[in-house]
Amino acid sequence: MECTQKGETKMLKNVMKDERGLSLVELLAVVVIMAIIAGIGAVAISNVIQKNREDAGISNVQSLMSSANLYQMSETGDDAIGKKSPAVTAADLETKNYITQIGFLKTGTDVTFHTTSKGNILITVAADTLTAGSKGSKKLDHVNEKEVAELTRDQLWKDGLTGAETAAP
Repeated sequence: MECTQKGETKMLKNVMKDERGLSLVELLAVVVIMAIIAGIGAVAISNVIQKNREDAGISNVQSLMSSANLYQMSETGDDAIGKKSPAVTAADLETKNYITQIGFLKTGTDVTFHTTSKGNILITVAADTLTAGSKGSKKLDHVNEKEVAELTRDQLWKDGLTGAETAAP
């Protein structure tokens, strides 16, 4: 057994003598590969963040529609949607505490609510009222509650800084 250990020790010493470490070229290759992997990861993460911003914008429009429904059930007379002149806006919903904050909107007056002859609420959102990163929102023109509930990213958001002006729900 002692002979085997001496042979292994001798072989280990020979291996250690041959170990010279990484050359500068090998080290540079490792750094370049790591930079490429980090770049791919950053792009993937930024796409996820952008999609989350866009989804939050859709949720904001849906929250505005829900708040308008609460407003319509509670307000009567000349303050009701469809009777108030000028139209009920997102700012009105915030003022009367039907929604707690509309900070996601550029202005609360760019979102208005109307009613159909049957009393259904319609929402109108001016173009670029909402933003998600570099994307602005398309114009939503008299969109009903069902269409708001089924709103998609393509229907709400322009492609970058230029794109279609009006959403087609």
